[in-house]
Amino acid sequence: MIKKSGQETLPDSNFFLGLIFVFFFATQVFSGIKVSGSVELFARSFLVDALLLICWVKVLVELYGTQILFRRSLIALFGTGGILNIFYSPLILQFSKYLGEGELLIESQFPVWFTLATLLVALWSIIIMAHIFSRLISNPSYSVLITLLYLMVNFILQTSIAAI
Repeated sequence: MIKKSGQETLPDSNFFLGLIFVFFFATQVFSGIKVSGSVELFARSFLVDALLLICWVKVLVELYGTQILFRRSLIALFGTGGILNIFYSPLILQFSKYLGEGELLIESQFPVWFTLATLLVALWSIIIMAHIFSRLISNPSYSVLITLLYLMVNFILQTSIAAI
């Protein structure tokens, strides 16, 4: 997670990608099912998230001619996503507890520590994803914009799936 290192230093291996993908999935299972309320909804949400990320990276490497970094970028994104999920899962579980207590949610009375911790993990996630995307594109200054655009598309897709 050193800022100067990038996905170029990761092994370019399908086996390693599969292993990291399983890690990414495993770090989301418990909290994802708890929040979504069903295994089916969690599975759909996870698949859309993973497929969108794969397609997003594929489009970037094709547009910017960095195809050699495709697998390594996915390894970096799934790996760091899994690590962030380890930090984020307790917050998600705490949020699901607040969802059960409708009064707190309606009155927006979340504890300050919860709000700050969620914000910190979200910012950390954006910074890491932008750093990985910056290695794929010719103009790294757009990496935060590409990251935020990805997150908006993902949010729209996820809310559409949840409504089905």
